[in-house]
Amino acid sequence: MKISILSILVCLLTLGSCKKESKDSKVDEEISKAEMEGSLKTMTGEFIYADSAAVFQTKNAIYGVVINEMAEELIANVRDMNPDPYASFDVTLKVKIENNTQEDAWPKVVKIQNIIKVEQSQDDQSLRLSK
Repeated sequence: MKISILSILVCLLTLGSCKKESKDSKVDEEISKAEMEGSLKTMTGEFIYADSAAVFQTKNAIYGVVINEMAEELIANVRDMNPDPYASFDVTLKVKIENNTQEDAWPKVVKIQNIIKVEQSQDDQSLRLSK
């Protein structure tokens, strides 16, 4: 009796862990496909800018943001909405995902190509840095 219950638990744990790996590999596959195509991708997530560094978080990943002309425009827009340097914003952006060449940084970065939507985050605690 104990052996059959133990066997069932082991099977359930094995199946459960396989499902999680599948989801992670699907996200990695999606990012790799966008990178290989060199295509632009429309992504929605949270944006925060502080001390000359910007971060973009989606449901599945966190990216560093390359500070280019479009990133500077986004930073100016969010500062107009809320001057708090630690405020986060819900954004929809058209981006290009690339590998980060800098050490000790996010492994992937996004280059903002187009700003589609920007609004104050309803829950701006998720990316909040300590003050």
